Amino acid sequence: MLPSTPRCLLAAAIAAALPLAACGGGAPPSVEVLQEVTSPDGQHVATSYYCEGGGAAGYTFHNVSLRRAGDELDPMAGLLGKHPTWHSFGDIEVRWRDADDLEVSYRASGDDEQRLTRVGERHGVTIHYTLEP
Repeated sequence: MLPSTPRCLLAAAIAAALPLAACGGGAPPSVEVLQEVTSPDGQHVATSYYCEGGGAAGYTFHNVSLRRAGDELDPMAGLLGKHPTWHSFGDIEVRWRDADDLEVSYRASGDDEQRLTRVGERHGVTIHYTLEP
């Protein structure tokens, strides 16, 4: 027999919605750009940012993005970490060596797999990392 009281129906609706919110099915995340630097040739943009969202389950994190100039920032396409919404990184700074090489320095906490999982290349740009103590 299915629950039919308003309280049971509300609880069932909330339980069904929670996985959607945790996977980005809810409101879009809030993003604060901390640093944004365009490549010397103007083709790419590197962005250090802070993100929060996820509704009741909630998440907050810092990460870095590399995208083509003119493309929107996708906070879930960060360069750092195996799990994009884990709060594991901070003090992220970006600097272009030249149009094909980006330097990213950061501090990290958490397990080695999360701390050391990093994207090595995106859009033809090589990404060099410095993990600060």
